[in-house]
Amino acid sequence: MEHNPHNLKERLLQKIAAREISMRPRTYFTAQVAALSFVALCVLLLSIFIFNFLFFVVRLNGHDALLGFGARGFAEFVRFFPWELLLIDALLIFALQWMLRAFRLGCQTPVLYLVGGLLAASAVLGAAIDRTPLNDRLLDESDKHHLGAFGDLYGHARRPPPLNEGVCLCTITAIAGNMLIVQDDRATTTLTIILPENDARATTTDLKVGDTILIAGDRDGSTITAFGVRKAPPNGRLPGHH
Repeated sequence: MEHNPHNLKERLLQKIAAREISMRPRTYFTAQVAALSFVALCVLLLSIFIFNFLFFVVRLNGHDALLGFGARGFAEFVRFFPWELLLIDALLIFALQWMLRAFRLGCQTPVLYLVGGLLAASAVLGAAIDRTPLNDRLLDESDKHHLGAFGDLYGHARRPPPLNEGVCLCTITAIAGNMLIVQDDRATTTLTIILPENDARATTTDLKVGDTILIAGDRDGSTITAFGVRKAPPNGRLPGHH
């Protein structure tokens, strides 16, 4: 049914006259838009930071290296991925799009497109920030000085796999053919690593005693049958994006 604009205008004027609808000054709506814009900017900046920190956590703990260990490595990556950070970011984006729609902004944009676009933008910008030395410097500062809540956040960025898992960041103490003896410094535990032959993802090539390595495999007691090994640099951090 079509509405007559003239009749609609008359009904609105009648409601205003009957004080069913209150008139507000233009400055009121300007203030609302300004407040919404400020909140939206804060949410987007926080979203970008969360994605940046998410990428940093993955890189710092060597979880991205698991992606180079084939299908089983991918499964381990999914298992150790910090999903709670991604969930927090998604909730922030959904809250932002709800506010935009409540104020009739962007109402013609499908919800999934809007949320997907904001998440993609946050992810790209977060990854770009992680390519800079910022996160590593903040982690070093948190190790040396107390930086309050911000320092505590970076202080808890290290998330090694639980003990007695088949994934660990260990130091080589001996090499014998396709077998490694390593030390898991978290529990001063000695482990025996058995590497499959003729597998480029698990080989002793370029490894030497004293190297720190990321190992992924099946653990049985103090023995891990590895399906992936990656060497870490002397500082114990796996190579990152920069």
